[in-house]
Amino acid sequence: MARHTRYALLIAAAAALQAPQRRRTAVTMAAVPPGGRVLAVGNGPVFLLAAKTAAKMGYKTTIVSAREELFTQLLWSEAREEPRDPNLTVLGVTRDEDVEAFNDAVANADGLIIAFDAEQTLTDTLLDVVLPATGGAKRVACLSKHLNGKGYGPFVAASKTAANKEVWAASDKQVQMYRDFENKLKSKLASREGSGLTIVRCGTLKGGGPASPDDPIPDDVPTLSEKLYDDLAKDIVNWQLLFDCDTRGVALTPGDSAEGPGLRAVFTACASDASPGDSGRVQVCQALVRSLARDDAEGKEFGVTTAAAEKHSSDAEWAAALDSVL
Repeated sequence: MARHTRYALLIAAAAALQAPQRRRTAVTMAAVPPGGRVLAVGNGPVFLLAAKTAAKMGYKTTIVSAREELFTQLLWSEAREEPRDPNLTVLGVTRDEDVEAFNDAVANADGLIIAFDAEQTLTDTLLDVVLPATGGAKRVACLSKHLNGKGYGPFVAASKTAANKEVWAASDKQVQMYRDFENKLKSKLASREGSGLTIVRCGTLKGGGPASPDDPIPDDVPTLSEKLYDDLAKDIVNWQLLFDCDTRGVALTPGDSAEGPGLRAVFTACASDASPGDSGRVQVCQALVRSLARDDAEGKEFGVTTAAAEKHSSDAEWAAALDSVL
């Protein structure tokens, strides 16, 4: 046991326990009900924001943190005196009660969100933990990448090396990694009666914070705190903040059809305006969580791109955008 990290200890212990499961009245692939229980796994800002968004939309949401202080600083703005959301439970990795709570969250989840900022996927071991053979989430929303290869190539790869290491360059190796994981996830869910999957695709992830400190954010559009910009900023001009100011619209593409930046890659790598190949973290997280609430999102996939707007999209605009791709 000593060989494992604290996080792995928690996961392994949770996998070995059997928590009581709520009785499910019928086998269904319906949407996660209002007030349902959601487990979020992944890493980076997009993972935290997805969990915060789920909690804001009324889901009882659970995540695990090995860096509780940093997570707290990113989730809740001290400058805005932002109160913590009681719907979001952040478990630690050291206490026995955390293991029990995590096991309960896995066993009784209605929905699961998988969202990685880094170019990686869940390991087989962790996938088996968060989606056990019996019980657990029936609806899964998984963040993946644009994999069709359109608008990618050497110019995009060069921009990743020279301008922004977080650029999604769709290399053959990474594309295959995501495809393998998607197939694995589909196969696993197919073996679990009544389970369904929505794949939300993205390109280069940008933004995710509150934009200008003086710019009020609607209660129903959560963001991470201003600390995000300190962690992401690499340039004198904070283009991540500017992106959050100017690129608040929703733009979705059906299936796996979104194109990359192509020859413009060197200019779009650190661009704050709406550009091909980019996806805003705020919009990606809205898409992930909103897909859980829709019956017609089961078995579907769609991409999140960018749209210039000074205001965040309304519920009606989101509904129309999702209607167009589902």
